[in-house]
Amino acid sequence: MNARLIKAWQDLQSSYYFIPGLMALGACLLAYFTAHIDEAMDTKLTQNLGFFYTNTAESARVILSTIAGSMISVAAVTFSITMVAVTSAAGQYGPRLIGNFMRDRGNQFTLGMFTSTFIYCLLILRIVRTGTGEGGEITDFVPNISLLVGIGLTLLSVAVMIFFIHHIPETLNVGNITGNVGRKLRNDLETLYPESLGEGPGGIAPDTSRLKPELAIEVQAKAEGYIQAVNDEALMALAKKYNAIVSMDYRPGDFVVKGNALMSIWSDMDIGDAALQEFTNGYAMGQERTAHQNVLFLADELVEILARALSPGINDPFTAINCINWFQSAIKAMMRGAPPSPYRYDENGDFRIIARPISFSRFVSVLCDQSRPYVAKDSNATVKMLTVLTELILDAEDSDHRAILQNHLDKLRLAALHYLADDAEQADLNERFSMSARMISDPSYYEAQRYCEYWVGGRA
Repeated sequence: MNARLIKAWQDLQSSYYFIPGLMALGACLLAYFTAHIDEAMDTKLTQNLGFFYTNTAESARVILSTIAGSMISVAAVTFSITMVAVTSAAGQYGPRLIGNFMRDRGNQFTLGMFTSTFIYCLLILRIVRTGTGEGGEITDFVPNISLLVGIGLTLLSVAVMIFFIHHIPETLNVGNITGNVGRKLRNDLETLYPESLGEGPGGIAPDTSRLKPELAIEVQAKAEGYIQAVNDEALMALAKKYNAIVSMDYRPGDFVVKGNALMSIWSDMDIGDAALQEFTNGYAMGQERTAHQNVLFLADELVEILARALSPGINDPFTAINCINWFQSAIKAMMRGAPPSPYRYDENGDFRIIARPISFSRFVSVLCDQSRPYVAKDSNATVKMLTVLTELILDAEDSDHRAILQNHLDKLRLAALHYLADDAEQADLNERFSMSARMISDPSYYEAQRYCEYWVGGRA
Protein backbone atom coordinates (compact mmCIF):
# COMPACT_ATOMS: atom_id res chain seq x y z
CA MET A 1 0.00 0.00 0.00
CA ASN A 2 1.24 3.49 -0.85
CA ALA A 3 2.21 5.47 2.26
CA ARG A 4 -0.17 8.21 1.12
CA LEU A 5 -3.02 5.73 1.43
CA ILE A 6 -1.91 4.97 5.00
CA LYS A 7 -1.91 8.71 5.72
CA ALA A 8 -5.32 9.11 4.08
CA TRP A 9 -6.72 6.29 6.21
CA GLN A 10 -5.32 7.90 9.37
CA ASP A 11 -6.80 11.27 8.37
CA LEU A 12 -10.13 9.64 7.57
CA GLN A 13 -10.36 8.03 11.00
CA SER A 14 -9.49 11.37 12.62
CA SER A 15 -12.29 13.21 10.83
CA TYR A 16 -15.76 13.99 12.13
CA TYR A 17 -17.39 12.70 8.97
CA PHE A 18 -16.03 9.14 8.87
CA ILE A 19 -18.18 7.45 11.54
CA PRO A 20 -21.25 9.68 10.87
CA GLY A 21 -20.89 8.94 7.15
CA LEU A 22 -20.88 5.18 7.76
CA MET A 23 -23.87 5.49 10.08
CA ALA A 24 -25.75 7.61 7.51
CA LEU A 25 -25.15 4.91 4.91
CA GLY A 26 -26.40 2.33 7.40
CA ALA A 27 -29.54 4.42 7.94
CA CYS A 28 -30.24 4.42 4.20
CA LEU A 29 -29.88 0.63 4.04
CA LEU A 30 -32.04 0.20 7.13
CA ALA A 31 -34.76 2.42 5.64
CA TYR A 32 -34.76 0.40 2.45
CA PHE A 33 -34.95 -2.88 4.40
CA THR A 34 -37.78 -1.85 6.75
CA ALA A 35 -39.74 -0.24 3.91
CA HIS A 36 -39.51 -3.48 1.95
CA ILE A 37 -40.86 -5.37 4.98
CA ASP A 38 -43.79 -2.97 5.27
CA GLU A 39 -44.58 -3.32 1.57
CA ALA A 40 -44.55 -7.11 1.77
CA MET A 41 -46.31 -7.53 5.11
CA ASP A 42 -50.07 -7.91 5.46
CA THR A 43 -51.42 -4.70 7.03
CA LYS A 44 -53.61 -6.75 9.36
CA LEU A 45 -50.53 -8.18 11.04
CA THR A 46 -49.29 -4.74 12.01
CA GLN A 47 -52.44 -4.17 14.05
CA ASN A 48 -50.95 -6.56 16.60
CA LEU A 49 -48.44 -3.87 17.51
CA GLY A 50 -51.05 -2.51 19.91
CA PHE A 51 -49.88 0.71 21.52
CA PHE A 52 -47.32 1.24 18.73
CA TYR A 53 -49.85 0.81 15.92
CA THR A 54 -50.58 3.91 13.83
CA ASN A 55 -53.70 3.73 11.67
CA THR A 56 -53.54 6.99 9.66
CA ALA A 57 -50.92 8.34 7.31
CA GLU A 58 -51.30 11.83 8.75
CA SER A 59 -50.34 10.60 12.23
CA ALA A 60 -47.30 8.82 10.80
CA ARG A 61 -46.23 11.99 8.97
CA VAL A 62 -46.50 14.05 12.15
CA ILE A 63 -44.43 11.54 14.13
CA LEU A 64 -41.72 11.22 11.49
CA SER A 65 -41.59 14.97 10.86
CA THR A 66 -41.26 15.65 14.58
CA ILE A 67 -38.44 13.13 14.95
CA ALA A 68 -36.59 14.35 11.86
CA GLY A 69 -36.86 18.02 12.83
CA SER A 70 -35.76 17.47 16.41
CA MET A 71 -32.85 15.19 15.43
CA ILE A 72 -31.31 17.65 12.98
CA SER A 73 -31.67 20.43 15.58
CA VAL A 74 -29.99 18.32 18.27
CA ALA A 75 -27.27 17.36 15.79
CA ALA A 76 -26.54 21.03 15.16
CA VAL A 77 -26.37 21.74 18.90
CA THR A 78 -24.11 18.71 19.39
CA PHE A 79 -21.75 19.89 16.69
CA SER A 80 -21.66 23.38 18.23
CA ILE A 81 -20.89 22.01 21.69
CA THR A 82 -18.13 19.83 20.25
CA MET A 83 -16.54 22.79 18.47
CA VAL A 84 -16.65 24.86 21.66
CA ALA A 85 -15.04 22.01 23.58
CA VAL A 86 -12.30 21.58 20.96
CA THR A 87 -11.61 25.34 20.91
CA SER A 88 -11.49 25.51 24.69
CA ALA A 89 -9.15 22.52 24.94
CA ALA A 90 -6.86 23.86 22.21
CA GLY A 91 -6.57 27.21 23.98
CA GLN A 92 -5.99 25.76 27.44
CA TYR A 93 -3.97 22.61 26.79
CA GLY A 94 -2.40 23.25 23.39
CA PRO A 95 -3.40 23.16 19.71
CA ARG A 96 -1.64 19.82 19.13
CA LEU A 97 -4.35 18.14 21.24
CA ILE A 98 -7.05 18.98 18.67
CA GLY A 99 -6.38 15.68 16.90
CA ASN A 100 -7.14 13.80 20.12
CA PHE A 101 -10.63 15.32 20.24
CA MET A 102 -11.16 14.80 16.52
CA ARG A 103 -10.41 11.08 16.96
CA ASP A 104 -12.77 10.74 19.92
CA ARG A 105 -15.19 7.95 18.99
CA GLY A 106 -17.80 9.14 21.49
CA ASN A 107 -18.20 12.51 19.74
CA GLN A 108 -18.23 10.91 16.29
CA PHE A 109 -20.81 8.31 17.28
CA THR A 110 -23.07 10.92 18.90
CA LEU A 111 -23.08 13.12 15.81
CA GLY A 112 -23.62 10.05 13.61
CA MET A 113 -26.54 8.81 15.72
CA PHE A 114 -28.48 12.05 15.38
CA THR A 115 -27.80 12.54 11.67
CA SER A 116 -28.55 8.92 10.78
CA THR A 117 -31.86 9.02 12.69
CA PHE A 118 -32.75 12.19 10.77
CA ILE A 119 -31.91 10.57 7.43
CA TYR A 120 -33.84 7.41 8.29
CA CYS A 121 -37.01 9.29 9.22
CA LEU A 122 -36.72 11.47 6.13
CA LEU A 123 -36.53 8.42 3.87
CA ILE A 124 -39.44 6.70 5.58
CA LEU A 125 -41.51 9.89 5.43
CA ARG A 126 -41.51 9.78 1.63
CA ILE A 127 -43.24 6.36 1.49
CA VAL A 128 -46.11 7.37 3.78
CA ARG A 129 -48.97 8.06 1.38
CA THR A 130 -52.72 8.59 1.13
CA GLY A 131 -54.66 7.22 -1.86
CA THR A 132 -58.16 6.45 -3.13
CA GLY A 133 -59.39 2.86 -3.52
CA GLU A 134 -61.51 1.42 -6.33
CA GLY A 135 -64.72 2.19 -4.46
CA GLY A 136 -63.75 5.76 -3.79
CA GLU A 137 -62.69 5.11 -0.18
CA ILE A 138 -59.53 6.72 1.17
CA THR A 139 -56.71 4.23 1.72
CA ASP A 140 -53.59 5.05 3.70
CA PHE A 141 -50.24 3.30 3.53
CA VAL A 142 -48.66 3.47 6.96
CA PRO A 143 -45.23 1.75 7.29
CA ASN A 144 -45.76 0.69 10.89
CA ILE A 145 -42.63 -1.46 11.13
CA SER A 146 -40.49 1.39 9.78
CA LEU A 147 -42.23 3.79 12.12
CA LEU A 148 -41.55 1.51 15.07
CA VAL A 149 -37.86 1.35 14.13
CA GLY A 150 -37.79 5.15 13.87
CA ILE A 151 -39.22 5.47 17.38
CA GLY A 152 -36.62 2.98 18.60
CA LEU A 153 -33.83 5.04 17.02
CA THR A 154 -35.27 8.12 18.70
CA LEU A 155 -35.18 6.48 22.13
CA LEU A 156 -31.61 5.38 21.45
CA SER A 157 -30.74 8.93 20.41
CA VAL A 158 -32.07 10.25 23.73
CA ALA A 159 -29.79 7.79 25.54
CA VAL A 160 -26.86 8.90 23.37
CA MET A 161 -27.64 12.54 24.16
CA ILE A 162 -27.46 11.79 27.89
CA PHE A 163 -24.15 9.99 27.30
CA PHE A 164 -22.84 12.97 25.33
CA ILE A 165 -23.71 15.44 28.11
CA HIS A 166 -21.67 13.27 30.48
CA HIS A 167 -18.91 12.59 27.95
CA ILE A 168 -17.98 16.18 27.10
CA PRO A 169 -16.97 17.22 30.66
CA GLU A 170 -15.09 13.93 30.99
CA THR A 171 -13.29 14.66 27.72
CA LEU A 172 -12.25 18.12 28.94
CA ASN A 173 -10.99 16.81 32.28
CA VAL A 174 -7.27 17.53 32.22
CA GLY A 175 -6.54 14.34 34.15
CA ASN A 176 -8.24 12.27 31.46
CA ILE A 177 -6.49 14.20 28.69
CA THR A 178 -3.08 13.69 30.28
CA GLY A 179 -3.83 10.04 31.05
CA ASN A 180 -4.92 9.29 27.49
CA VAL A 181 -1.75 10.86 26.04
CA GLY A 182 0.51 9.19 28.60
CA ARG A 183 -1.09 5.77 28.16
CA LYS A 184 -0.82 5.95 24.38
CA LEU A 185 2.80 7.02 24.68
CA ARG A 186 3.62 4.05 26.90
CA ASN A 187 1.80 1.62 24.59
CA ASP A 188 3.55 2.99 21.50
CA LEU A 189 6.93 2.65 23.18
CA GLU A 190 6.31 -1.08 23.48
CA THR A 191 6.27 -1.31 19.68
CA LEU A 192 8.93 1.29 19.08
CA TYR A 193 9.79 1.85 15.43
CA PRO A 194 11.61 0.10 13.73
CA GLU A 195 10.97 -2.98 15.91
CA SER A 196 8.21 -4.15 13.53
CA LEU A 197 10.35 -3.62 10.42
CA GLY A 198 11.74 -6.97 9.28
CA GLU A 199 13.98 -8.96 11.61
CA GLY A 200 16.75 -7.76 13.87
CA PRO A 201 20.28 -9.14 13.59
CA GLY A 202 20.66 -12.52 15.19
CA GLY A 203 24.29 -12.00 16.13
CA ILE A 204 27.04 -9.64 15.02
CA ALA A 205 25.99 -6.37 13.38
CA PRO A 206 26.53 -6.26 9.61
CA ASP A 207 29.57 -4.68 7.99
CA THR A 208 28.50 -1.24 6.79
CA SER A 209 31.95 -0.04 5.75
CA ARG A 210 31.22 -0.98 2.14
CA LEU A 211 28.28 1.39 2.06
CA LYS A 212 30.22 4.34 0.68
CA PRO A 213 28.29 7.65 0.52
CA GLU A 214 29.64 8.36 -2.95
CA LEU A 215 28.17 5.08 -4.23
CA ALA A 216 24.70 5.71 -2.80
CA ILE A 217 21.66 6.60 -4.86
CA GLU A 218 19.76 9.34 -3.06
CA VAL A 219 15.97 9.42 -3.08
CA GLN A 220 15.14 13.09 -2.80
CA ALA A 221 11.99 14.61 -1.35
CA LYS A 222 9.75 16.14 -4.02
CA ALA A 223 7.85 18.23 -1.49
CA GLU A 224 8.49 19.64 1.95
CA GLY A 225 6.70 19.09 5.21
CA TYR A 226 6.52 16.66 8.10
CA ILE A 227 6.81 12.94 7.49
CA GLN A 228 3.48 11.54 8.70
CA ALA A 229 3.71 7.89 7.66
CA VAL A 230 6.31 5.39 6.46
CA ASN A 231 5.23 2.16 4.79
CA ASP A 232 7.97 -0.06 6.19
CA GLU A 233 6.59 -3.25 4.62
CA ALA A 234 6.68 -1.69 1.15
CA LEU A 235 10.24 -0.45 1.63
CA MET A 236 11.36 -3.90 2.75
CA ALA A 237 9.69 -5.47 -0.30
CA LEU A 238 11.37 -2.94 -2.61
CA ALA A 239 14.76 -3.56 -1.02
CA LYS A 240 14.32 -7.28 -1.74
CA LYS A 241 13.04 -6.63 -5.26
CA TYR A 242 16.09 -4.57 -6.25
CA ASN A 243 18.56 -6.50 -4.04
CA ALA A 244 19.35 -3.25 -2.26
CA ILE A 245 20.34 -1.89 1.12
CA VAL A 246 18.34 1.16 2.15
CA SER A 247 19.36 3.73 4.76
CA MET A 248 16.34 5.67 5.98
CA ASP A 249 17.59 9.15 6.86
CA TYR A 250 14.34 10.53 8.30
CA ARG A 251 11.84 9.24 10.85
CA PRO A 252 8.10 9.98 11.13
CA GLY A 253 7.72 13.43 12.66
CA ASP A 254 10.88 14.88 11.04
CA PHE A 255 10.61 17.96 8.84
CA VAL A 256 11.96 17.50 5.32
CA VAL A 257 12.94 20.29 2.95
CA LYS A 258 12.34 19.76 -0.75
CA GLY A 259 15.43 18.21 -2.31
CA ASN A 260 16.70 16.60 0.89
CA ALA A 261 17.63 12.92 0.68
CA LEU A 262 14.85 10.85 2.24
CA MET A 263 16.97 7.72 1.96
CA SER A 264 20.15 6.35 0.44
CA ILE A 265 20.19 3.16 -1.64
CA TRP A 266 23.06 0.80 -2.45
CA SER A 267 22.28 -1.76 -5.12
CA ASP A 268 24.10 -3.73 -7.80
CA MET A 269 21.01 -3.48 -10.02
CA ASP A 270 20.02 -0.64 -12.31
CA ILE A 271 17.56 1.60 -10.43
CA GLY A 272 15.79 4.03 -12.72
CA ASP A 273 13.38 6.89 -12.10
CA ALA A 274 10.38 4.57 -11.91
CA ALA A 275 12.03 2.54 -9.15
CA LEU A 276 13.01 5.70 -7.27
CA GLN A 277 9.38 6.82 -7.42
CA GLU A 278 8.38 3.50 -5.84
CA PHE A 279 10.74 4.17 -2.95
CA THR A 280 9.43 7.75 -2.64
CA ASN A 281 5.88 6.40 -2.36
CA GLY A 282 6.96 4.69 0.85
CA TYR A 283 6.81 8.11 2.54
CA ALA A 284 3.79 10.37 3.09
CA MET A 285 4.18 13.99 4.15
CA GLY A 286 1.85 16.67 5.43
CA GLN A 287 1.80 20.12 6.97
CA GLU A 288 1.74 19.03 10.61
CA ARG A 289 3.14 16.40 12.90
CA THR A 290 0.87 13.55 13.95
CA ALA A 291 1.01 10.83 16.59
CA HIS A 292 1.11 8.07 13.96
CA GLN A 293 4.47 6.22 14.22
CA ASN A 294 5.81 9.17 16.25
CA VAL A 295 6.26 8.75 20.00
CA LEU A 296 8.12 12.07 20.27
CA PHE A 297 4.93 13.88 19.24
CA LEU A 298 3.12 12.35 22.23
CA ALA A 299 6.04 13.29 24.48
CA ASP A 300 5.81 16.87 23.21
CA GLU A 301 2.08 16.89 24.00
CA LEU A 302 2.80 15.98 27.63
CA VAL A 303 5.47 18.68 27.83
CA GLU A 304 3.06 21.22 26.34
CA ILE A 305 0.36 20.40 28.89
CA LEU A 306 2.96 20.76 31.67
CA ALA A 307 4.27 24.07 30.31
CA ARG A 308 0.80 25.58 30.05
CA ALA A 309 -0.14 24.32 33.51
CA LEU A 310 2.88 26.09 35.02
CA SER A 311 2.34 29.32 33.07
CA PRO A 312 1.54 32.42 35.19
CA GLY A 313 -1.96 32.66 33.70
CA ILE A 314 -2.95 29.14 34.81
CA ASN A 315 -0.53 28.25 37.65
CA ASP A 316 -1.68 24.66 38.12
CA PRO A 317 1.27 22.66 39.54
CA PHE A 318 -0.87 19.59 40.20
CA THR A 319 -1.55 19.10 36.49
CA ALA A 320 2.19 19.45 35.93
CA ILE A 321 2.83 16.80 38.60
CA ASN A 322 0.38 14.51 36.80
CA CYS A 323 2.38 14.98 33.58
CA ILE A 324 5.60 14.16 35.44
CA ASN A 325 4.01 10.92 36.67
CA TRP A 326 3.42 9.94 33.04
CA PHE A 327 7.01 10.97 32.25
CA GLN A 328 8.08 8.33 34.75
CA SER A 329 5.79 5.71 33.22
CA ALA A 330 7.13 6.34 29.70
CA ILE A 331 10.81 6.43 30.69
CA LYS A 332 10.45 3.25 32.72
CA ALA A 333 8.80 1.52 29.75
CA MET A 334 11.72 2.52 27.54
CA MET A 335 14.25 1.36 30.12
CA ARG A 336 12.69 -2.08 30.38
CA GLY A 337 12.28 -2.63 26.65
CA ALA A 338 15.28 -3.64 24.58
CA PRO A 339 16.04 -0.91 22.00
CA PRO A 340 15.43 -2.16 18.45
CA SER A 341 18.45 -2.59 16.25
CA PRO A 342 18.84 -0.12 13.36
CA TYR A 343 19.82 -3.03 11.13
CA ARG A 344 16.85 -4.89 9.70
CA TYR A 345 16.82 -8.14 7.75
CA ASP A 346 14.26 -9.79 5.51
CA GLU A 347 12.78 -13.22 6.18
CA ASN A 348 15.69 -14.85 4.32
CA GLY A 349 18.22 -13.30 6.67
CA ASP A 350 19.56 -10.76 4.15
CA PHE A 351 20.57 -7.32 5.42
CA ARG A 352 18.18 -4.80 3.84
CA ILE A 353 17.41 -1.63 5.81
CA ILE A 354 19.07 0.78 8.22
CA ALA A 355 16.31 2.46 10.26
CA ARG A 356 17.71 4.38 13.22
CA PRO A 357 15.47 4.14 16.29
CA ILE A 358 14.91 6.87 18.85
CA SER A 359 17.63 6.57 21.47
CA PHE A 360 17.00 6.58 25.20
CA SER A 361 19.08 9.74 25.53
CA ARG A 362 17.01 11.54 22.89
CA PHE A 363 13.70 10.48 24.40
CA VAL A 364 14.63 11.52 27.95
CA SER A 365 15.97 14.82 26.61
CA VAL A 366 12.62 15.60 24.97
CA LEU A 367 10.83 15.08 28.29
CA CYS A 368 13.34 16.56 30.71
CA ASP A 369 15.22 19.26 28.81
CA GLN A 370 12.07 20.77 27.30
CA SER A 371 10.17 20.79 30.59
CA ARG A 372 13.03 21.91 32.87
CA PRO A 373 12.64 25.69 32.33
CA TYR A 374 9.05 25.42 33.58
CA VAL A 375 9.57 22.80 36.29
CA ALA A 376 12.53 24.61 37.83
CA LYS A 377 10.43 27.72 38.49
CA ASP A 378 7.91 25.84 40.65
CA SER A 379 9.03 24.18 43.87
CA ASN A 380 6.21 21.61 43.87
CA ALA A 381 6.99 20.45 40.34
CA THR A 382 10.74 20.47 41.08
CA VAL A 383 10.30 18.18 44.08
CA LYS A 384 8.17 15.79 42.04
CA MET A 385 10.67 15.71 39.15
CA LEU A 386 13.48 15.14 41.67
CA THR A 387 11.56 12.21 43.13
CA VAL A 388 10.82 10.68 39.73
CA LEU A 389 14.41 10.98 38.46
CA THR A 390 15.77 9.50 41.68
CA GLU A 391 13.46 6.49 41.51
CA LEU A 392 14.24 5.98 37.81
CA ILE A 393 17.97 6.01 38.54
CA LEU A 394 17.48 3.38 41.24
CA ASP A 395 15.33 1.28 38.88
CA ALA A 396 17.80 1.52 35.98
CA GLU A 397 19.83 -1.63 35.35
CA ASP A 398 21.86 -0.18 32.49
CA SER A 399 24.80 2.04 33.52
CA ASP A 400 24.28 4.29 30.49
CA HIS A 401 20.67 4.87 31.50
CA ARG A 402 21.76 5.74 35.03
CA ALA A 403 24.34 8.22 33.75
CA ILE A 404 21.81 9.94 31.47
CA LEU A 405 19.22 10.25 34.23
CA GLN A 406 21.85 11.45 36.74
CA ASN A 407 22.88 14.16 34.29
CA HIS A 408 19.30 15.41 34.07
CA LEU A 409 19.01 15.33 37.86
CA ASP A 410 22.13 17.46 38.19
CA LYS A 411 20.85 19.96 35.63
CA LEU A 412 17.52 20.14 37.46
CA ARG A 413 19.30 21.04 40.68
CA LEU A 414 21.27 23.86 39.05
CA ALA A 415 18.18 25.26 37.32
CA ALA A 416 15.96 25.06 40.40
CA LEU A 417 18.51 26.78 42.67
CA HIS A 418 18.91 29.46 40.01
CA TYR A 419 15.20 30.21 39.54
CA LEU A 420 13.95 29.74 43.12
CA ALA A 421 15.51 32.65 45.00
CA ASP A 422 13.56 32.22 48.25
CA ASP A 423 15.96 31.14 51.04
CA ALA A 424 13.47 28.70 52.58
CA GLU A 425 12.78 27.03 49.24
CA GLN A 426 16.49 26.75 48.46
CA ALA A 427 17.22 25.22 51.88
CA ASP A 428 14.43 22.69 51.42
CA LEU A 429 15.59 21.79 47.91
CA ASN A 430 19.21 21.40 49.04
CA GLU A 431 18.07 19.00 51.72
CA ARG A 432 15.98 16.99 49.27
CA PHE A 433 18.74 16.83 46.65
CA SER A 434 21.19 15.69 49.34
CA MET A 435 18.69 13.05 50.38
CA SER A 436 18.39 11.97 46.74
CA ALA A 437 22.17 11.67 46.35
CA ARG A 438 22.39 9.51 49.47
CA MET A 439 19.54 7.28 48.22
CA ILE A 440 21.30 6.77 44.89
CA SER A 441 24.61 5.88 46.53
CA ASP A 442 23.00 3.73 49.24
CA PRO A 443 19.90 1.77 48.05
CA SER A 444 19.33 0.48 51.59
CA TYR A 445 18.85 4.08 52.75
CA TYR A 446 16.31 4.52 49.94
CA GLU A 447 14.37 1.46 51.10
CA ALA A 448 14.31 2.87 54.62
CA GLN A 449 13.18 6.35 53.56
CA ARG A 450 10.94 5.70 50.56
CA TYR A 451 7.76 5.56 52.63
CA CYS A 452 8.45 8.56 54.85
CA GLU A 453 6.16 11.55 54.47
CA TYR A 454 9.02 13.85 53.56
CA TRP A 455 9.89 11.79 50.46
CA VAL A 456 7.11 12.55 48.00
CA GLY A 457 7.11 9.29 46.06
CA GLY A 458 3.38 8.86 45.60
CA ARG A 459 3.07 6.25 48.34
CA ALA A 460 3.09 8.33 51.52
